[in-house]
Amino acid sequence: MTDIRALMLKDARRQVVTGGLLLLMGIFFLISILFYQEASFILSLIYFPLFFVTGAGLFVNGMNDFKKSRFTSIPTAVSGVETTYPLFPKRMYLGQQDLRDDQAGLYDMNGERYARADEEHHWKHKPGAVVSRWLSFPAVKSGSFIYKDEHHAFQYRLEKKGGFKWRGYIQNEEGRYTAYTKEWKGAGGKRSIAFIEGNVLRWQLEGDRYLGQYQLKDENGRVWAEVKQGAIPTEAADRFGNMPGFIVEWSVRDQVPSSLVAFLFLFQYGNY
Repeated sequence: MTDIRALMLKDARRQVVTGGLLLLMGIFFLISILFYQEASFILSLIYFPLFFVTGAGLFVNGMNDFKKSRFTSIPTAVSGVETTYPLFPKRMYLGQQDLRDDQAGLYDMNGERYARADEEHHWKHKPGAVVSRWLSFPAVKSGSFIYKDEHHAFQYRLEKKGGFKWRGYIQNEEGRYTAYTKEWKGAGGKRSIAFIEGNVLRWQLEGDRYLGQYQLKDENGRVWAEVKQGAIPTEAADRFGNMPGFIVEWSVRDQVPSSLVAFLFLFQYGNY
């Protein structure tokens, strides 16, 4: 099993450094507000809360991860038996109602939801969670999510470690870490993101970052789906036209493992 503790410690340091830099930028914009300069006042008023709230969230999450990886045990496990979806439609949509919404879903073209991922809020009061959601850069911030199937049964807990680079982790129902993601630049400059269980590459997305088109493969190179970022399904444009997300066209539709869907959710959160 890969040393999850070492990976988390590395991610914690990255979040602390990135969060600190964003906090400094937020303070810079705050000073601009206090020393009112007409040319930059409006921009400073907009960017101060964005940089400050995002930076504070990253810094706090990074410090928490640092303490967890340094001073507490991190239980891991080899992934065991997982649930599967008997049959998926040929075309589906993975999206969020809003970039800052706290819920994502995997839908068919009629709007029926097959899976959902709800963000966990660590604020004691709901207003704090709302402020954090709306005054953060979604692509940079960290987050944790609970993924459930269409019957609302728990599948995995998903963690996204933020910053200018991101990494995802998944935990089973017992709270043990079973997998993580790894990203690199592949042949021909293609973007590759892997879902790794133990030391085994279980799933991999490979494609062009700028075109937003990816192939989803298993460890044997078999293509399970084509994933298209930012595409709008013509047959359901009214339903999904204003929902940021991905079209998923399945090549293998039956007995789709829940770990694959978890990987798609992590990929979505890491790209917005």
